[in-house]
Amino acid sequence: MAKRSEELAAMSQVLVDIGGTSIRLGWQSQKAEDVRDPVTYACRDFATPVDALRQYCDQNQLKVNSVVLAVAAEISGLEVDITNNPWIFNARELAQELGANEYLLINDFTAQAFSNSALLSPEPSIIPEHHILLRKGVQAAGSPLLVTGPGTGLGVAALLPSSSGPMVIEGEGGHVSFAPRDEGERNILAALAAEFGHVSAERVVSGPGLEAIYKIQNGARLAAPEIGDGALAGDNKCLKAVNLMFKSFATVIANAALNFGAGSGIVIAGGITPRLRGLLDQSGFYERLGDHGRRSTFLSDLPIYLAIDPFAGLRGAGHAARSAQLSHRIGKIIS
Repeated sequence: MAKRSEELAAMSQVLVDIGGTSIRLGWQSQKAEDVRDPVTYACRDFATPVDALRQYCDQNQLKVNSVVLAVAAEISGLEVDITNNPWIFNARELAQELGANEYLLINDFTAQAFSNSALLSPEPSIIPEHHILLRKGVQAAGSPLLVTGPGTGLGVAALLPSSSGPMVIEGEGGHVSFAPRDEGERNILAALAAEFGHVSAERVVSGPGLEAIYKIQNGARLAAPEIGDGALAGDNKCLKAVNLMFKSFATVIANAALNFGAGSGIVIAGGITPRLRGLLDQSGFYERLGDHGRRSTFLSDLPIYLAIDPFAGLRGAGHAARSAQLSHRIGKIIS
């Protein structure tokens, strides 16, 4: 108890992971790397992210020194506009309102990628905590690791080893053009193109994408969690929608793995796949991933891991704050 009181009295680093649906929060003392008191709030319950942060900091009696913000948005300057969320805010102003002295703003999949640093180990046969091995493969030591997965949106990043520690290749791979491979996917593309014009991979491979697939296939609306539940229960209409999404996801993975040269393997993150992982084998996912012409063998040999820690983004945000790669992006607030 005395140790807890001592930590609370010290200056703390608050970790924030904001997606389209949820905001996850945790904190670290300046002397420790463990994420303390992690929670998940629904974004819709707060008018602004500052409101959520104030509630969390008050409940945990935190004296904030620094804030690490991992957000599901393009990072360009300090203004943040969450892609699938109405929140718009300025990172520096948010940190100032909390009384922080420092802040770091990164993409949410940059944090997700950093949380998988243990998979770059020279002993890949040891599966780290918070991961499930979906497919044993052959890791090419020293090469990038692909980290991707659908949730409210679709995140894509890569992690690679360096002499100064793991580094992240940041990007917006969820917004590449959707690439259909069969008639069912072409029908989805045509329907979405009529509505949006450009159709990104995220329009199909995500929670809202699963809802769009189901509606186009069946002419009726159903929420993504209901489609998932139906598929797990064996409902054919729901299974058809999930299978199309997973096959489309395999195409996204194949393209990204080839672009990054991700010889260390693939990590599937995000909220959807862990819940529906029992459907992967029969969905056509693995067959599609390996069906890539002259590079089929490379893709078929990659190890695949499933990230199952809902607070991975917080652990990765803490790692990002300690990373030499991002040290120049830490903003200072001088009062």
